[in-house]
Amino acid sequence: MARCPECAGKMTYNPNNRLMVCNSCGLSLTRYELDHYWDNIRNERGPEADELQKAKSKRKEWLDWYSSSKDDKERY
Repeated sequence: MARCPECAGKMTYNPNNRLMVCNSCGLSLTRYELDHYWDNIRNERGPEADELQKAKSKRKEWLDWYSSSKDDKERY
């Protein structure tokens, strides 16, 4: 499901004009423009976003290890 880069509302595809349209604010973008918009937002976040992603990944790995069986834990 696509999210609006302006208001985070749900976007739906309108086949008549081939645009993704936000149900909340009415923003209309092609799929290419929508992807490009989100890429720019991700790039603006900078290295802090990478650090946050690394921390989330580390927590997920720990949770996977913690919830695994005793035999699986011995392999780590």
